[in-house]
Amino acid sequence: MPTHGDADRLGRLLLVPEDARTPLTGVCRPEVLDEVVGRCGPTAAAWVAETGRGLLDITVHELADCESAVLTPKDHELLELIAVWVALRLSGDTAPSAPVTTDIEDVVRTHVERGFELDSALTLIRIAHGQITGDLLRSCEKVVPAPDLPDAMRHVSTTLFEAVEALCRLVSRRFSAERDRWLTGRDAQRRNTVWEILRGADMDEARASRRLGYDLTQNHLGLLLRAQDSTRSDGLERVAARVLERAGCTATLLVPAGAGRLWGWGAVPTTGPKDLSGHPLPLRVQVAAGLPAPGLDGMRLTHHQARTAARVGDRMRDVHRIYEYRTLELVALLLADEPAAGDFVRRELGALAEDTASAATLRATLKCYLDQDRSLAAAAERLHVAKNTVLYRARKAAQLRGRPLGENRLHLHAALCLADALGPALLREQNRTGPIPLDATA
Repeated sequence: MPTHGDADRLGRLLLVPEDARTPLTGVCRPEVLDEVVGRCGPTAAAWVAETGRGLLDITVHELADCESAVLTPKDHELLELIAVWVALRLSGDTAPSAPVTTDIEDVVRTHVERGFELDSALTLIRIAHGQITGDLLRSCEKVVPAPDLPDAMRHVSTTLFEAVEALCRLVSRRFSAERDRWLTGRDAQRRNTVWEILRGADMDEARASRRLGYDLTQNHLGLLLRAQDSTRSDGLERVAARVLERAGCTATLLVPAGAGRLWGWGAVPTTGPKDLSGHPLPLRVQVAAGLPAPGLDGMRLTHHQARTAARVGDRMRDVHRIYEYRTLELVALLLADEPAAGDFVRRELGALAEDTASAATLRATLKCYLDQDRSLAAAAERLHVAKNTVLYRARKAAQLRGRPLGENRLHLHAALCLADALGPALLREQNRTGPIPLDATA
């Protein structure tokens, strides 16, 4: 058995990326990777990043035939964390450090909230164990002198087995605790009550209000929040609380709805639409909002509207982080039949529906002109161009459309709204001979 110093030297010999250009940064938090750098050296940190990416590719391939297997960014993080723990264990650590433990527990929490079973996490660990063990044993054969090779390979095999056993125990314990938390307790009771409301179950309004700590007789503004990086629910709660507060809500109901998802409602004094477009959000967090509506039916309605806004927002070419039903309602209604909507846009816009930058400029100008009730001055002010530029572009747009702008103006405006929201999904590709030549910058 190698001494601690020998084991540390062996680890530094083995933890070398195949590609020397591999960057030190991976998907784990910097604090975790810094620990690898401090304990094992920068080369080991590069090995961790390379190994994590390689394990993800291998896992995707191995699970390709499993319809129920859905890999997430958190799964990539778990695979990299396994590599981190292996590196630290080979350097002599006997238990996962606090940062590593915290992040593994966060991955487990995400699995529970997404409805995955314990076996999904253990499968990732099993795949990673087999691949890393094989890679390191092959590396031993290359860098360890022949007389020392049996001891070195035995040490690597034993160390990795012990590391994976410790990791499996940690994951299993955490999974059980998180499953209990998710299925029981106050959060679970509130979530179940909300689910009953949303599915239209008969419910005593006063009793449900007491259970939720939220008056269900008020006007409700519904929100859906999603984080692309599975942000903790408490982080999403802070974002939701800020948005609802700025919308003038006097009370809030916030319910975690799974990994990186949150449902929220706020009590507002009137059913008038709320403009949320100016509210800043953290990166990688998206919010969808319904319209205020009263009572239990209103709570369901505004939630459904927020879901519709989120669905339309997912299709939009521009990455807006707040999607509001009040501005997307027309698009949502027109998209009930998407193939028909695409045909409608191309038919109404004619050559103006070309998927080119110049045609997009003309469409944006024309839409703004119609949004402003055909006021050249108002459109010019909003677009920060001269009135003559708006006039020129509007005339050019009419020429490309092949019909006067006043003909079927409602249809034209609707088609422009759809094209603005969804862009290439509904437009036509430019002709083989190239785009129609436009001078949209005049």
